[in-house]
Amino acid sequence: MNALTILTTGLSLLGTKKQFDYQKAEAERRAALGVFDARQKVNELFLAKAQAISESNRRLEDMERAENQNIAKFSSMGRGDRSVKAFLKKNRKIVAEDLEDLEKRSGLTSAKFALGASLDYKYGQSASSGIRAEATANLYSNMARLLKNLDIT
Repeated sequence: MNALTILTTGLSLLGTKKQFDYQKAEAERRAALGVFDARQKVNELFLAKAQAISESNRRLEDMERAENQNIAKFSSMGRGDRSVKAFLKKNRKIVAEDLEDLEKRSGLTSAKFALGASLDYKYGQSASSGIRAEATANLYSNMARLLKNLDIT
């Protein structure tokens, strides 16, 4: 083997190793990115739940404020007790339906973010596995090509 063959073989081995190291690092980065994206979706899920709770509390406070105002107004008008109770009962039913709709929307939003988190995590892991497999295949094929082209004489 002459010096030029040794030098080119060494450079080829170094290049193959660097490529393998880069692809391994990219696989780790992709897996970490999948975990990060999944965590972000989980954070959004909790934020959506907190917003739904806040909206529910605000709706209940609005109902109580309106109910107190209506009771005061009906009292000043001298309206009968039965009509006031019927009116308040109807308003409470409407608020209960609003809260039920809000709960359903919150559940759907939570499910959307939970599914997104799961998909992001799985995608990151799958991409990472694919890159690792490709890196290993490239390493073996490059090493085989080097050995095949190596002139030992």
